[in-house]
Amino acid sequence: MGDLLVRPHGRRRPFPPEAARRKQDALRAQARELEQTPPLRAIDDPRDAATVLMLMIPRGRDPTAEQIARIEDTMRVVLGVEHDPHERLTHARFIASRAQSFAQTAQLFADLFNKRLTAEERHELLGIVEEIARIDGPTAVQLADVDVLKRRLGLATAG
Repeated sequence: MGDLLVRPHGRRRPFPPEAARRKQDALRAQARELEQTPPLRAIDDPRDAATVLMLMIPRGRDPTAEQIARIEDTMRVVLGVEHDPHERLTHARFIASRAQSFAQTAQLFADLFNKRLTAEERHELLGIVEEIARIDGPTAVQLADVDVLKRRLGLATAG
């Protein structure tokens, strides 16, 4: 009965097959996205969120040894992660592997960054992500991702 439309005068006709398929495809896509976002939504520390973004910006989302070393160094020196940075990096890598895209992740973390970081800290975060991207690029995709982050952080200039 769920596959029938009711016309105003009471007669029923079958759902057009293409409309039903589009609806099912949309529901599947939404379910996939919801399945992937809980680990991202569980992050409540901007340092961990920044680490996830640093792991996602490299070309192909597969950080090189140099990028991993730079990320670990940034975690210790810039983000102040002193207690077991390797464990936090491992956890961040797991979460990054569950994310659909850099843009989606930046969108999910935007509220956390905008509420918990000052404008200066958001500028610093943008610089950190750009620095990681410069190690192997930046490619057009990386530049677009950085631009998305810049807009989500409220740092995009008008023009």
